[in-house]
Amino acid sequence: MKSSADLIKQIIANNSDLMRILKISQKLKLNQWALAAGSIRNTVWQVLSNQPVCLVSDVDIVFFDPEVPKTTDLLIENRLHQIAPEYHWQVKNEVYMNNYDFPDRPAFTSVEDAIAHFVETPTCIGAYLKDNELKLIAPYGTTDLANMKCRPIPIFKADDDHLAIYRNRILKKQWQQKWPKLEIDWQ
Repeated sequence: MKSSADLIKQIIANNSDLMRILKISQKLKLNQWALAAGSIRNTVWQVLSNQPVCLVSDVDIVFFDPEVPKTTDLLIENRLHQIAPEYHWQVKNEVYMNNYDFPDRPAFTSVEDAIAHFVETPTCIGAYLKDNELKLIAPYGTTDLANMKCRPIPIFKADDDHLAIYRNRILKKQWQQKWPKLEIDWQ
């Protein structure tokens, strides 16, 4: 039986857009980079729901480089737009993203640490190419993503303020309407 990680890799490898994005991104030689979050999550859920597969969200490229100023994100985005304007690129150096939801959060230590702080478990996913081999970053594993289950990461269960961010994201993104088989943990 195929593992959930193997299933996710197969879905990514079979998607020409995601593989093109990975190959383009690899050429940038960013430190600790990955294609992350919605592009992967949505593609997996579209495939598992037997829906037409199309990129319906930003193409999130994350990296981790303390030597690069935050202003570099926009320069990289512009470069990617020149290379492949058909995608809606969003580039973030995760060194600067630790205070995205709340002020005074501890600094992230790596791109994996940053991905581990995305709000819900199926979004905590990244993919990159190393020596032309597809690799995954999945701090909470790939089971929730492959089984179409959505739950908040542990820190977003900590208190009502965190849980409110999680719940509002789920409602705003209308995932239940897009993917009726999706099981959402509202707690």
